[in-house]
Parts: sequence; structure tokens; C-alpha cells
Amino acid sequence: MKSALVCGISGDQGQAVAQGLLATGAYRRVYGATRDASAIAKLMSVPVQSDGGPGDDGGAAKSTTVIEADLNSAESLRRAFVKTGATDIFLVTTTEVPIEGAAMGSFHEAEELEFTSIKTFFDVLVDVHKKERSATKIERHVVFSTLDNVRGLVEWLETHQAQSNGAEETLDIRPLDDGGIVPHYSGKGRGGEYALQLIHGITDPWKCPPTSASLKSPWMNAAEPTSSVIPGLSVTLITLPFLHTNFALAAAPLPSTSEGRVTQWSISACLGDASHPVDMISVSDLRYIVPVLFEEYAKYQGRTIKLSGERITLTEVANQFSDLFGKDVIYSPLTIDEMSTLDIPGAPALAQMCQYLASPYADHDVDETKKILSKCGRAPQTFQDWLLSHSDEAAFEQVGLTLDAPPIQRVAVFNPLSPHGLGAIKGLLADSRKRYMISTCICGDAVGLEEAIQRLQSIDAERITVCLADLDDVQSCAKALEGADGAIVVTDFDRNSLQLPQDPEREEQEERRARVLIDACATAGTVKHLVLGTLDPVNDVDSQMKGSSASSTALVDVKSRVFAYACAKHISVTYVVLPWYSEQFFQALAESVRRKEGAGSEADATNEDAGARDIDYEKLARMSAESLGPAVANIFDSYEVYAGHEVGLIADATPSSGSVEEPQLAVYPKDLGHLTTLKLVPDAKPFKLWLEENRDNAEFRELLGIR
Repeated sequence: MKSALVCGISGDQGQAVAQGLLATGAYRRVYGATRDASAIAKLMSVPVQSDGGPGDDGGAAKSTTVIEADLNSAESLRRAFVKTGATDIFLVTTTEVPIEGAAMGSFHEAEELEFTSIKTFFDVLVDVHKKERSATKIERHVVFSTLDNVRGLVEWLETHQAQSNGAEETLDIRPLDDGGIVPHYSGKGRGGEYALQLIHGITDPWKCPPTSASLKSPWMNAAEPTSSVIPGLSVTLITLPFLHTNFALAAAPLPSTSEGRVTQWSISACLGDASHPVDMISVSDLRYIVPVLFEEYAKYQGRTIKLSGERITLTEVANQFSDLFGKDVIYSPLTIDEMSTLDIPGAPALAQMCQYLASPYADHDVDETKKILSKCGRAPQTFQDWLLSHSDEAAFEQVGLTLDAPPIQRVAVFNPLSPHGLGAIKGLLADSRKRYMISTCICGDAVGLEEAIQRLQSIDAERITVCLADLDDVQSCAKALEGADGAIVVTDFDRNSLQLPQDPEREEQEERRARVLIDACATAGTVKHLVLGTLDPVNDVDSQMKGSSASSTALVDVKSRVFAYACAKHISVTYVVLPWYSEQFFQALAESVRRKEGAGSEADATNEDAGARDIDYEKLARMSAESLGPAVANIFDSYEVYAGHEVGLIADATPSSGSVEEPQLAVYPKDLGHLTTLKLVPDAKPFKLWLEENRDNAEFRELLGIR
């Protein structure tokens, strides 16, 4: 198995990439390089070791191995390249932006320092690679997260305009006092140009005239890969646009006061007028993008990929803040001079950056980004999705942007030993934002109660309590809900197979039990939010995924009546449409094998009489049951946002013409599906990855009769 090296592991980009590489299961070791290895453990959400550890048994790495490496030291870099033997290398660098009053140099000096460190990185890598290549035939690919060389672009446009007698446009960015032009972009951009020249022989990065293709920027927009001039070594550059995280930093909405009271919040920047769209992306998308670029490096070598998740105006951003927090948030366009004088570190350079990002030369490629992400069954995270999952950022709380709803701390989980119940329990217990207490409500009689109690309390005896509840009795459920401020139940959990056809009696039972739960919540008086899970019939889901309009509306009517009933009782409700769990694949496969082996037998005839049938499992909306827990935790954490909504969960799916190897984004009913799942469970595993991780699962192998 190969090894990977992530240079810049302490930052958001480095950590996202490391997590993505680990998730592929393709690496014996994933190294993270940083100048201070002892401090990185506090910054990362995965276990960290200074040396040795994961991958030593020849299997896939489970966590990052941290090593010390200084981009400003050639010897330090040489040791890192030789020690790791990494074939896939990710690089991201940081500009040491001067802060007023600090003992630091100028913006121009910061740009030069960053460029020099990038140049050193590639010079050392080429030297090490050439020496090792003659003996090992090693293949290496580098993905460098860079930015545009804005200073070079301005100079190129000025020359191009002069040559065209003023016919072409220029980019009028006034230099800083020390001559710098967006120094934290230009240093990286110059480094990217150097890498392409050194490794791919591209001597003229300004390949395209500024009016060519769909992107106005002429900066290295080669649509086709370029072969390397150094055998076995190649590089791909990626440039990121305005990051969502900026809205929790320098671009956070700031409050305005009137008579001592906050009346409005403003996003203040010189990013164009209110109707001007700006390219944006979530850093978390790199978790999926970079592994694709490594896996298909031949397709992307020598190219610059200008990533973007969406194009959105700052007015739309402000509106989404308003919708989420229930506050008046506006976009207040600034002039360059106004932004340059803001009391934020590096304000003059940030003002230049915003001016550049508001220009047509900064356009990025949303379509290319979506195409790359679709290879792993993903879609870009939108700003709305990012904001929802980061609503509790300290930066928002500090300026008074908080969700006023009281938190949910104790959740009653009905039918806790079902896949739904166990998934919800484990997700709530694992949530680091709060310490949930769980009331588990076993639905049925007391048969097997002692064993059930032991099984549940073995998960967490301190935080889990157990009781009996009857879903057909309001008082029984109300007693089970005592002290709970949240509850979750799958109202049709009695269905033991998604193969059952639509059943009016089942739908009637689902509606009746939903009403019982709503009445019980009203009686208990403490429940702030109720999550109702439902299982849509597989034939409905399948037909909707294939674009058919022929699907039952019976369940939609049931849910509409339940919502109306909840509103009348003043109970907040979210409906969750559950997928076909990945865990059910092996069970269904075993049942199918047994039926085929017993064909013609009396048992097989009984199965046929019961309506059992083989399904094309590749047609189904899928998600692992373990992903339900984080989804439920996120719904309860932001329950005011999801109140009155129907949420569909699906990690991936394939229509009848597809295959497991080539997942397609699902066309799920209503406004549900893949993007909603990414909002609630950003790490939901596609079926192919889940299957790969569980192929040696002892329980599943026993189910299939495999030793």
C-alpha cells in the first residue's frame, strides 16, 4: 500500500485532506507535516502519534502520523520526503501577514518568504525524487493548494492592453505602500507557476487570452493534462475561492446599535454590489476532491483546477443569516479605501483580495468542481449547509447571533434495539456539543426485558435508562417521556422488510401511533421536539429515483395530517424518511441465497405466498444505520430550523441502469435526498466505501455462512 504526506496538517485544509485520505482505506500510512508536532494533537480531531503506529501491520492507516518538517528548511524537507516515501503529497502554505505594531516585515517581504518556501519545497522534492527514481521507479504526484498570482496578472494585463492599443481591459488594483498586490495570493501563485515550469516545462503560464473559454482569468486554464518533464513526478494545482469560514472570521456580520440596542447586523466588504455573485467553497469539500485528484492524477497533471462550490451574492448570504438566526442581517458594500482602514489584521491586503474576487478575472469553475465530487457520489457543500452546521460558532455568539431555542438535553428513544434506535442512541452519545441523557422506551411486553436492559446499559450505563412503553397508549408513552425534552420514534418499525407492498392498515397504524406520540408529548409537557421516522415503500422510492411520477400519495396524506395534528397540539415535529440501510445488504443477500437454494421447497412456496421477492438492491436509496445518529443529533441541535420539515436521508443510490462502482446522485422525492443528508451527516459513507470497510465483518460473514 502507498503512503501520503500532508504538508500543512495544522490548518483546516490539511486536516480535511488527511481525513479524506484515511477514509479511502488506500494508504498504509498518512503522514502530517508541521513545524510543531507536539502542538498538533490539540488541533486535530483524530489520534496523533509522533512516530510509528498505524499501518505497521500492512493494513490501512486509521489515523495520521505526525512528523516535524519546516518548509523554510531544505534539510528538514529532505528528511520528510525520504522518511515517508510518500507517493501522494498535498501542500498548502500560509502567508505570515504583517500585523500593525508587531515586529514583522512588510507585505512584500511576506510574499517573498512564502514564495521562497514553496520554491524550496519543489526544488528539494525534485532532487530527492530523481535520486530515488533511478533505483525504485517511484511515482509521485503533488496536489498544491495555491491561489492566483494577482500581481503577475495585473502586470500581464497592462502589457496586453498596451499591445492591443487599449482594446483589452485591465485590473486596476492600487499597490500597497510597499508595492505588494494581494501578497497572500501572489506568493502562492508565483509558487504554483514555478512548480509547473519545473515539473511540466510550462514556461508561459498565461496560456489563454482573457476572453477565452468560460473563465475570464487567463491564469493557467489548460483544459487538458500536460505531461511531466521529470519521469514519475507530476503536480496539480488547485485554487480556492472565497471560503465559507471567512464568515466566521474577518467577514462575520457585525452588530449596529441604536439607543443602546442592537438593531441590525452588517456584512461589510468590498466584494461588489448587492447583486454581484462571488465564487465560494467549503474547505470540507477537499476531503473528497483531493483523493480523486490523486486517484486520477494522469487526468489532472499539469493543470490548475479553479474550485468553486457555488456562485452566490453577499445579499443572499446575509438573507441566509437572517433566516437562520431570525435577526436582521444585511450586506453593506464598502469601498476599497473603507475596507483598507478596518480594524482587522492585514486589512489593506484583504481589501485588495476582495477587489480581485469581485472582478471577472477571479471566476472559478463550479461545473468542474461538481464533476470531480460526483466521482465519489458527493455534491459541493453550499453556504446554507455550512452555516447550518456552524451555527454555534463562537464568532457568531460573540456578536449576538445565536439560536434562541433552549437546548435539548434528554431524548426519549422508542424501540431502542432496532437499527434506527441503536443508531440514534450511539449518535446522540457521541455528540461532543452536549452531554445527552437517553431514555430508552422498549415498545412491547416484558419478555426479554432483562436482556434488553443489559444490552442497552452496556452501551453507557450512566447515561441510559430503560422503561416499557405502549405506542398505542397515550398515558404509557407520556410516562416514558417524563423529563425528556426530545423524542424519536420510527412509527412503522413493525415492518420487518422493505419489500412489503403498500398496506393501508399499516398506514392507518402509523398515523394512529404518530397521534399517540403527539398526544403523549403534549401530556408530558416537557418535550420541545419530536422526530418521527418513516419507511417509504421500496417500489415508491425506486420509481421516483427512475423519474417516474407513478407513486403513491397515501403516505404524503398521512404525514400532512400528522403535521396538522402536531400544529394543533403545539408540538414541534420533523419527519425523517429513512433509507434502505447498508447493513441490510448482507441480510437481504443471505435471504436471496437461501430462497434460491430452496427453490421448489415448501419453505420457498411459503416465502412466495408471503409476498417476498428478490430486489435489485442497486436501485435503492442507501445509508449506513450508523449515520442516522449524527443526523438525529444535528436535528435536535437545530430543531427550530427543521421544525415542520420532512427530511430524507440517503448517502448514495444507483438507478437501475447504474452499478455500485458508479454511484449516481439520487433523485429522491420532494425536496429531500443527497444534499440534505450532506447537511446533516457530512461524513455519510457511500455504499461502496461502507461495503469495502465491512467485507470482513464477522457478523455479516456468519450470516452468509462464510468462514
